[in-house]
Amino acid sequence: MHFKPWTAWSLLASLVSFWAVADAADSGILEVDLLFPRNETYAPTEWIPYVFSIQNAKLAKYLVPLIRYDVWNLTEGGGSFGYTHQNLRWANWSSHDPYFVHHFHSGLQEGRWRLNWEFGYASCNEHWTGLSSVGDPVNYNRTVGSIEFTIQAGGPAVDVVAATANDKTCSNENGVAINITGKTREVPPLNEEMPDNTCVVVGSPQPTPTPCQVKVDSAVAASMTASLRAKLCDPLTSTNRPADCPEDNAAQKLAVAGVACLAVAVGMFGFLA
Repeated sequence: MHFKPWTAWSLLASLVSFWAVADAADSGILEVDLLFPRNETYAPTEWIPYVFSIQNAKLAKYLVPLIRYDVWNLTEGGGSFGYTHQNLRWANWSSHDPYFVHHFHSGLQEGRWRLNWEFGYASCNEHWTGLSSVGDPVNYNRTVGSIEFTIQAGGPAVDVVAATANDKTCSNENGVAINITGKTREVPPLNEEMPDNTCVVVGSPQPTPTPCQVKVDSAVAASMTASLRAKLCDPLTSTNRPADCPEDNAAQKLAVAGVACLAVAVGMFGFLA
């Protein structure tokens, strides 16, 4: 096929535009931290929360973030379960800061447990020129961490508010900080998961996280609990509703109220395994 010179230059310009650098995003440090549990002992409980925070959350727009974790029973050397927050790509990042992500799990027996967590995100591949099919225009990055905790009779009750207020049990090892430069690049439409076909440029080196700055107050903790109860009492989704749940119509209103309450105080609601 023969192209006229102006046609070829037009095609070249369109390819280059896919990788144009723009100052189209806010800059700063985005940080993701595991807030709970910590390396402590807790009394047996029906439901235990796993809580992460995202500081400077508005910077997450083009990162397509994902939080994944699994919990292992170290005492029996066997059983485990995992959970992934894939829904974060649709989060309203401008709603709250810090932005809390949580999930409740039931049935942890007495013993020693390890929580392995992972934070994944997308950034620009600065070596991709837009003129070659070699490589991918987007890098997929991951940071991992872990924490061990104990469930034991006679231990203190699970209390996220008290735990996050105690700096002595806080560790910088369970967080990741990312330097968002404020520059974005356009990527080909084949990268369907990228908002606006755009990725963000991440600078280096990466800063040290500061998870001890984040506290969970009583209003946020109450909203997390309300979202759990709303989920358990929802007649459309729950298969094992507590006996004290309201009747169907009232339960539906409770579910709506619980989600609305959490949306105000937290920014998203916890999902059950």
